[in-house]
Amino acid sequence: MIDVTCAIIRNEEGLVLAVRRGPGMGNAGKWEFPGGKTRAGEDQEECILREIDEELGIDIVICGRLDNVEHDYGNKQIRLIPFICDTLASKPVLREHDQYRWMQPDELVKLDMTAADIPVAVQYAEGHRCSASRETEEETAKITAEAGEELSRMMGRISSVEEITMVAQSAVSDTNLLSQLVTLCSSTEKRVGFMASWALSKVVDVDPKVMAPFLSQIIDGLPSVPNESVQRSFMRVLTKSEISDIPQTHHARLIDYCMTAMGGQNGPVAPKAYGMEILASFCSLYPEMVNEVAGAVQLAINDAAGGMKAAGRKVIQKLGRR
Repeated sequence: MIDVTCAIIRNEEGLVLAVRRGPGMGNAGKWEFPGGKTRAGEDQEECILREIDEELGIDIVICGRLDNVEHDYGNKQIRLIPFICDTLASKPVLREHDQYRWMQPDELVKLDMTAADIPVAVQYAEGHRCSASRETEEETAKITAEAGEELSRMMGRISSVEEITMVAQSAVSDTNLLSQLVTLCSSTEKRVGFMASWALSKVVDVDPKVMAPFLSQIIDGLPSVPNESVQRSFMRVLTKSEISDIPQTHHARLIDYCMTAMGGQNGPVAPKAYGMEILASFCSLYPEMVNEVAGAVQLAINDAAGGMKAAGRKVIQKLGRR
């Protein structure tokens, strides 16, 4: 069984990228989601980021996953591993494919796709319909009112890393703006939530201390964040923060969350890696946790890919020194 990753890449309008296999490829003329085979020692997230850069020359942010699809092509059996990704790019550079289209999720199922990609398209289209039905206008209006309509519109229009960086730099010295960004992370407009959480992850790089008053709110929000990009940003903020800045009232809640994130079998790698780092930091406050955390990390990396194993071993070495 060959492991192959693919990316359902969404742009800022929520359209999804489909590409057509070129004349020199197998199944030439068929449409698919871009991606490729994992390399030895490479985890699945590393693979899809590399493949999209090599095939299309664009940057993506992993936001979630769909169920794997197994297919027998006769001459080979593959396990297709689909990632849901966001991008700010609009025009990919086709290095292997000969056409691309940005499409509504429901339109994907009408394409002449490769056999393995068809179930992925159906799965995403069905999930998109369910997600859209859950996001009510009342919820969106409430979040927007709390954070400010103007800021919400601005975050939805952001289209570059430079703009996000400018917002983050302003928020470092503006507590009100920082508070609004934290609130917008819960927006049911996924792009707004994604951009707001991305800004927070840049704020913590500039000055982790300014995030200290909001760590309780971030921890409380983790179990119900609207998408995995926000979850990843929240975990990064907590990893970069001083453990002493996390209120003691929220220690147990965050420890439980990290243990759960590490124990998940099919979840994204980033929250697991951040969870290991956070738990290791807690061991400085609670030395009696060292053996439990080391055991949980070892269990999490037993069947993991190379990148995850390397991160876990570093954490175990750090714990061993304690």
